[in-house]
Amino acid sequence: MKSGLDAILQEGFYHEYLRRLDAQAVLDHYGAENQREDRNKDGTTEIIHSCLLDRVEPHHSNGDRNPSAACNLEKKKYVCYAGGWSGDLIHLVAKMEGAEFADSLGLVGQFLTGATLDTETFKAEVEKMFASGAAYSINLPSYDLQVIQEWRDQPHPYWRERGINELAREALMLGYDQDTQRIVFPHFVDGTLVGWQKRVIPGLTKPDIPKYKNSPGFPKSETLYNLDFAREFPRVCVVESPMSVARAVSLQLPNVVSTFGAKVGEHQIDLLKNFEQVYVWFDRDTSGIQGERKLLEGLYRHTEVLWIAPDRGKDMADCSMDEIAAKFIMAEPAALRLGAYSQFRRTHG
Repeated sequence: MKSGLDAILQEGFYHEYLRRLDAQAVLDHYGAENQREDRNKDGTTEIIHSCLLDRVEPHHSNGDRNPSAACNLEKKKYVCYAGGWSGDLIHLVAKMEGAEFADSLGLVGQFLTGATLDTETFKAEVEKMFASGAAYSINLPSYDLQVIQEWRDQPHPYWRERGINELAREALMLGYDQDTQRIVFPHFVDGTLVGWQKRVIPGLTKPDIPKYKNSPGFPKSETLYNLDFAREFPRVCVVESPMSVARAVSLQLPNVVSTFGAKVGEHQIDLLKNFEQVYVWFDRDTSGIQGERKLLEGLYRHTEVLWIAPDRGKDMADCSMDEIAAKFIMAEPAALRLGAYSQFRRTHG
């Protein structure tokens, strides 16, 4: 059974949620200060106010007493001009609540009004979205590059220890946050910065739990790390961690993407269907096996899929170029791996 954002996206309700979202109710709920109304040339209404994001991600020296944030009531868009962030109100709610984007849909129910489209019109729009492949289209947040510049300017020896060279650091805009003592993986979609993951450095980061921390509203299960580079090639390898991607780029293998962990979203599978050939290289543990199986089952009818046998306690980030090459040479067709799952079920019930 699908849940959370995957279910919402599959049914095409994401944009209907936005239409039904009461923008003023969101501003009032979070206590937006210094509000004033402004009328745009296109006839829509914006509420100018002191930035709400400053409360969860401080970036104003004076509490934004001279308002630099705006919320469009009709378009359901939010922007902080000083902080360089913009996105729709579903992403804003996620950021204010410190939730991942995939968990944010359950938080917006309190702000929904009645449907703004009649049933037949909405049904026709959903069918049109499915027919065009746009049912999975979501409005992602965006950040100005200045947000990550300080982290990019901070080198750290841990990158070298993990075999990540300057080529990869520059290409992926990797960084280090000395305040949290974590390395940073900025995430881009269609050239736009949509968030980041911060990873612990063993023996240095305190506290070291969780291993990864995402920016609020991070579109973890809806996007793929490094897809912008990888989509230039007919084939791709999908792995769990951004660190494996950084290692691959260091070895001049740009067509590797990450799902940000073993949990795989339906939208991520859809993004991979566009490749002529997909290699799946997940970890050899329970969650990794579950993730690889979901990928294989979701992809094998749409494209050529090959399974790479993982080693226990070792992923692509821990391998040399020769080891990686050997793995690809020994990759098995998805059908064989799926057959092994079936045999296991018959044998063990």
